[in-house]
Amino acid sequence: MLRSLALSTAAVMLSSFALALPAHAAEPAAPGAGPRIAVIGDSITSWYRDEPGSVSQGWWSMMGRDLGASVTILAEGGSGMNVRGNNCHGTTFGQRLKELTPVDFVVIEGGRNDMFGCNSRGQKTTLSRATQKKGIRTFMTRLAARTDALGIPRSHVLVISPWGKSDRKHGKAIQGYMRLFSNRKHNGFTYVQTWTLPNHMTMDTKHPNRAGSAYLSTVVQRTIRSLS
Repeated sequence: MLRSLALSTAAVMLSSFALALPAHAAEPAAPGAGPRIAVIGDSITSWYRDEPGSVSQGWWSMMGRDLGASVTILAEGGSGMNVRGNNCHGTTFGQRLKELTPVDFVVIEGGRNDMFGCNSRGQKTTLSRATQKKGIRTFMTRLAARTDALGIPRSHVLVISPWGKSDRKHGKAIQGYMRLFSNRKHNGFTYVQTWTLPNHMTMDTKHPNRAGSAYLSTVVQRTIRSLS
C-alpha cells in the first residue's frame, strides 16, 4: 500500500537532498543549481517520496526536479497549524519552525487538519471556527518572525492549502483564513490558489494521486518561477 511505502519511520519526515531536473526539461540545470526550498507540510507531503515515475512520487519531488532545486522536507502526517501530527503524539507546524534554515523559498502546505486540535490528554478534538482562525493567525505571525530572522523575503513564503472533495465546507473556511493572514495587510506572504482536486486526481478524496501531485507541482513551481 502507498502509505506503508511513503511514511517515514521517524515521527517527522526531515530530509534534505538535491533533486535533478527530469530528462524532458527544456533547459536542464545541474542538480541543486536551482533554488533552495523548504516545505512544511502534512501527509499531502509526508506520504510521498522522491521516486520519479512512481505513484509514490510527491508533488514536491516533481517540483524540485523541474526546478533543479535543493528541497528540504519538514512534514508530518496529521499535523497542522493547530494540531500535532501522528494522532497528537507528534508536532505542529509551529514547533517545526525551529528546523527552518535560510533558504530561497518556504512552502507551507497545510490546512487539511486545522479543524482539529489536541487536548491535554493527547486526544484529537474538533475546534470551533473562532479557535481555528486564531490558531492559524498565531502560526502565520510566528512564521513571519522566523522568516524575517532568517532573511527570507516574505513574498517568498508560499502558502498553499490543497483539498479534495472530502470536508470541502470546512476546507473553504480554512483556506479563507490562510488567505487572509497571508495577505499584505497581515504578513505579506504569497497565497497560492488551488482548485478542489476532483476524485480522479485523488486516492481517497483527500490525498492526491500522481495526477493530483503533478497539478500541485505545476501550480507551485509556476509561482516560484514568477518570483525568481
